[in-house]
Amino acid sequence: MKLSEVFYPQDVEEILGLIRKNPDILLMAGGTGIVGSQPSRTIQLPEQVASIAKVQELRKTIRTEQFLEMGACTTFTGILSLAPASLPDPLGAVIKSIGNRALRNIATIGGNLCSRSRFLDLWPFLSCMDAQVEFRSPSGTRWASVGHLCGEDNRPLIPPGSLLSRLRIPHYNYDFVYYRKLGNSLYPTADSAMFVCMANIVRDKVEDFRLVFSGEKAFRLKDKEMSVSGRKTNTPKREIRGLVAEYKKSFEEMELFDSRPFAALLEDVFGRLFL
Repeated sequence: MKLSEVFYPQDVEEILGLIRKNPDILLMAGGTGIVGSQPSRTIQLPEQVASIAKVQELRKTIRTEQFLEMGACTTFTGILSLAPASLPDPLGAVIKSIGNRALRNIATIGGNLCSRSRFLDLWPFLSCMDAQVEFRSPSGTRWASVGHLCGEDNRPLIPPGSLLSRLRIPHYNYDFVYYRKLGNSLYPTADSAMFVCMANIVRDKVEDFRLVFSGEKAFRLKDKEMSVSGRKTNTPKREIRGLVAEYKKSFEEMELFDSRPFAALLEDVFGRLFL
């Protein structure tokens, strides 16, 4: 059996020092993604692992007038322990639907966003919410939109040799929130995905329309979102059917997933938005 060298850094500077020496070192907090991705009961780890779950700087939660900020090692249970008014809707309900209580006690928000094999449950919601993440590396610090964790191939894109340290979610709630989870709720498979749509209804108009579908790949069309935003809720049905048809066509062309469940959800969400 191959043995791994495990480090227990005390702060972020120590983590960055380890990354500087070995950019491929595995940064592990709860480890649920690693355990869940390996079929054997004997877990295989790389040569070097840094256990970062207890680094206090990565567990802090701050609320300001503009946003809610959480350290990347904040557990799902830690998030749910916050006052309900602190959590933008529907974040609390989504987290409660992830796994079971034992998993939520150790799974972290950073680990959920840094999955390299697929987009996990929180990514589509945080992408719609225009959440920002902070990445720190030996060469510096930068902020990026959660949406930018998706590459041109529509798969997860996590900057190598860096640490996702913080997440910021703007205090902005949507009037209309629609989401459905496809596939196994506990153990994501190739048939698992999330369909998320958010919007506001202002003076009988649809505003701030967002629609994301994600699983092993992600689907979002910002140009189509702009064409939906600003339309009245009584827009003629033939125009809405045209929008639905354009979405379906683009989805089928990208060959991301079985188009039938996507089409059914798409028709349902547009039927609810445009009465």
